[in-house]
Amino acid sequence: MHSYTFRAYSLKRAFGAAQRFGWDAIELQRCHFDEDDLENSLAKAVKLSGRFDVPITCVDFITDFIDKDRGIVNANVRKVEEYVRVCAKHGIKMLNGAVGTLGRHPTDYSKNGSAMARDIQYKRAAEALRCVGKRAAKHGIQIVIEIHMNTLHDTIASTARLLDLVAMDNVLANPDPGNMFSTCTADRDPDALDQLDGRVGYVHLKNCAFHAGEYNYSVRLADGHVDTFKWLKKLRDIGYKGPICVEYCGEGDPHAAAKRDIRYLNDCMALM
Repeated sequence: MHSYTFRAYSLKRAFGAAQRFGWDAIELQRCHFDEDDLENSLAKAVKLSGRFDVPITCVDFITDFIDKDRGIVNANVRKVEEYVRVCAKHGIKMLNGAVGTLGRHPTDYSKNGSAMARDIQYKRAAEALRCVGKRAAKHGIQIVIEIHMNTLHDTIASTARLLDLVAMDNVLANPDPGNMFSTCTADRDPDALDQLDGRVGYVHLKNCAFHAGEYNYSVRLADGHVDTFKWLKKLRDIGYKGPICVEYCGEGDPHAAAKRDIRYLNDCMALM
């Protein structure tokens, strides 16, 4: 379960809900730790994790590796390397992140991100990711790049392009069909995953509905316009056996979403 589901609640509440509803791990979102005090903040999160017997499988980061100012990019590389160090200290083996945002269109995601990107920005991001990836590899840590609206890597194709440039076994993709639904029409087809060619290291699931020209994320995993079962089947068909994280981003009581979504996910897996 993604801790962002409980973004309006404490991390203690998120762990408690995960334990109560049967989630076997949590992805730790930045709303639940202080990245400016990462050492102490993450230590407290790990302590809570042990108390509830719900591991932290992944920690989130957002950074800027595409700025034209080399000094800014270098500082951000050092910051992500600090994430690597602290996560390694606590036995957390995955970082999920975004490495550059681009956008001027608040209601049309398809015009942002990779639609605005230039070759030099991919080059900068890849160089920075290789630096971080080498440090992470020494600790057995995997870095996954989330396919997310308004980022350089907002589509399967743009993410594949970035991974081609990075060319490291521990830097992989994190497809999110709910995010992709509102960004790229071609990515609404699960077969689009073939472009990643074995480079899926993590998976986010959420749903999204499109009504009256607006995207709505206040839908449970079984609802909306994303057929989650088809995505799960495609992941199985391409041999993916890694972790799957469900993230509810909508309004209302997150307890209801966390309770229903794991039941639906388990039912889907039983039908495979």
